Amino acid sequence: MRNTLCFSTILLLAAPVFADEIEMAPESARTLAPLAPATGTDPEPVRTAATDDISPEAMQVTDKATVETRKKWVEPYGAIAGGMHLESLNQPPDVQTGTQNPTVAVSRLGIRGGVGKYITFASEFEASLGGPLGYGASVWEGQAAIAIRDQFLRYTRAGFSIAAGRIDDPASFDYVSAHMGDLLYSDRYTRDPLLYAGADRGNGLFASYDISRNFTVAGTFHSTNPTGITGTLVIGGKLMPFDRPFYLAAAQVGNSQNNLPDQNLHIYFGSPSVLFKSEFVDAQAEVQMYTLDTQQAVMDDQTIRGYNLRLGVRGKIPTAIGKISPFANVSRNKNEILDPVDSKYRLPDLFKSYTITTGFDLDYWKKNGVGFMYAMVDTREPDHHTREHYLNLGTTYWIEDSVALGLRGAIFTQQLSGEAMSTGSRSLFVTARLVLE
Repeated sequence: MRNTLCFSTILLLAAPVFADEIEMAPESARTLAPLAPATGTDPEPVRTAATDDISPEAMQVTDKATVETRKKWVEPYGAIAGGMHLESLNQPPDVQTGTQNPTVAVSRLGIRGGVGKYITFASEFEASLGGPLGYGASVWEGQAAIAIRDQFLRYTRAGFSIAAGRIDDPASFDYVSAHMGDLLYSDRYTRDPLLYAGADRGNGLFASYDISRNFTVAGTFHSTNPTGITGTLVIGGKLMPFDRPFYLAAAQVGNSQNNLPDQNLHIYFGSPSVLFKSEFVDAQAEVQMYTLDTQQAVMDDQTIRGYNLRLGVRGKIPTAIGKISPFANVSRNKNEILDPVDSKYRLPDLFKSYTITTGFDLDYWKKNGVGFMYAMVDTREPDHHTREHYLNLGTTYWIEDSVALGLRGAIFTQQLSGEAMSTGSRSLFVTARLVLE
């Protein structure tokens, strides 16, 4: 009864009407090109008694409509990035780890297409960076870390859109600097702030509706294992021996007989949102609501309930020196905490976290420019307080429309309550990337 009630509540709040076109680069499907005129090789339309009185011109229009309805298209998209990662580590006195300075690589490749006027789809895979610092990347002897990104089918008509499969929620991703994407936002300095702010991609349903030219309302709903969506990472609270519930479910991967995550956990996750787009300003607001059962096999245990509020705004200001795009994001999460050992009991305290991201891009010529980005992640739970800082400064130069060179410096610092010194790392990335849009 409890799970049914939670499911019904979230479904009611997280199922707004649908939308036609939301910017989801590079996952968004293209607009169909105008249908080419029929050629002399097209088959003659079948004539029956019902069509004998139709003029040749009307038959041609009818035939074109039929061809357009059956029109199919498929195209590749993705990106390939690689280069050199130079690092310097700031470690506690009792830790001795040498720097590695790895050559790094990450790639994504997929196809997207459409069938007729209203149906589009996408399928994308990723050969990952090999961890947040790029130490584990390999594509030899079965060592490659292949991830599934998007696998969805979308139906769009009259401003409404609904998609099913493995999808992303565009309102859940913070506005970030375009010049920090040299490694496709897969390294520690750019990826982690996005995840801790609630960036959500995974198995579920997405729907949206264009209220006007500028406003879109949308909603995402998931009912899955915690590892089935990235949004689970926003949930905090220790579950022995792990710091967050996501890692409890993920710990079984590679250890169980079938290599599946722990099937004893299940999450309902819903996110209504509103987006605004104009020539000079973009903005988004969202509330993510969830209930997580950590013991499906136990009927009298407690669930983890919580919510994450998100706001973001980005400007697009033309100036004499180029286009300046300042941005700012904030998210605020609160969720219940279970007893770390016995999930039948909730603790009186809450897990609380907030994430702040700000920065700007200056595009001095076309897509060439410099960018700056700072993020802070603050988490609090009983007897534990952590604050993390992420700083990025980089530049991008596009030598071709699809090929760019990048140079970026990045700093990560972590401060733990009760610890006298902070730890972290400093990195320099020299990269090249190809982007197929």
